[in-house]
Amino acid sequence: MGKPTIIDLARHLGISKTTVADALKGSGRVAEETRAKVMAAAQEAGYVSNRAARQLRESSTGAIALYVPQRVRNMSFYMPFALGVADEAAKHGYDLTLVSDRSADRSGWAHVDGVILVDAMMGDPVVQSLLPASLPIVTAGRVAGFPEDRAAGTVEIEHAKMCGEILDAMASHGAEHPALICPEPGDEYSWARQIVAGYQEWCTRRNIRPVMEVVSSFPTNVELEASLADALSGGDVDSLLFGWQDVAQRAEAALTRIGQHPGKVKLASLLSSQDNLNDSYVAGLDLQPYEFGQKTAAVLCESISTPPLTPAHQVHEALVVLPVDGG
Repeated sequence: MGKPTIIDLARHLGISKTTVADALKGSGRVAEETRAKVMAAAQEAGYVSNRAARQLRESSTGAIALYVPQRVRNMSFYMPFALGVADEAAKHGYDLTLVSDRSADRSGWAHVDGVILVDAMMGDPVVQSLLPASLPIVTAGRVAGFPEDRAAGTVEIEHAKMCGEILDAMASHGAEHPALICPEPGDEYSWARQIVAGYQEWCTRRNIRPVMEVVSSFPTNVELEASLADALSGGDVDSLLFGWQDVAQRAEAALTRIGQHPGKVKLASLLSSQDNLNDSYVAGLDLQPYEFGQKTAAVLCESISTPPLTPAHQVHEALVVLPVDGG
């Protein structure tokens, strides 16, 4: 039984998943004989103890927490993500608490039943303060170096793969040599680094010279114009893929200011909603952040009610979208 779940054990033993969960936690009215059978089956199946599950408290606070690091908090992606988390949490009877960077030195984790980390990094003081807490943690996107025994689950977008797909869509609409404009990559699992990897792999397959410009998450007009001018300076770049919508929305005006006609440079971007796709784009990648937040919250709520034997893992699908008249 590879990577068993409580449902797998329940089916194998012919008992309910609630009984299995209570037996593993040492709670509830479970006969000692049944508890022994559950523990033996779990060990035989390769059960790896999850400290968050072992230490899960019996009393519920009625709330879960969401932590969005300050360095990305103002990006348009994160508001619909948080709304998705809040709505899904409400379906399970939980309120949502938003955690700030100032929470690193607090003991306030006692006021929530579980935590979602989105695009966090191990060096973050808030993440470090959370590790000793007896709480299930679900990450939206993998966190490099995060202890496996502290993760109840991970939900992620396969950014490298999806980057290749939007580049294919751009190529099908006449983009022969796209350049990538992206924010500074974080750790090895950060979405920006995955986009860079996807772009480089695509260029290698197509035998195209990679052209990348890294700018700050919220560049000034001068910084953005300089990056666009550098990307287009070689003369062979005919299109631009933006790693985040917040900068892509400023691209047309910036291109005009540097003497480039926007219509002659094909544009595409990762988007927080396909509603932000307009006729200026040949393609977009809708990350569906609201649905991403829902899925992540559902995994956390499930891990609170039924602690997993091994960390859950789900992939959230992003969608390549085209303008209405883009075919």
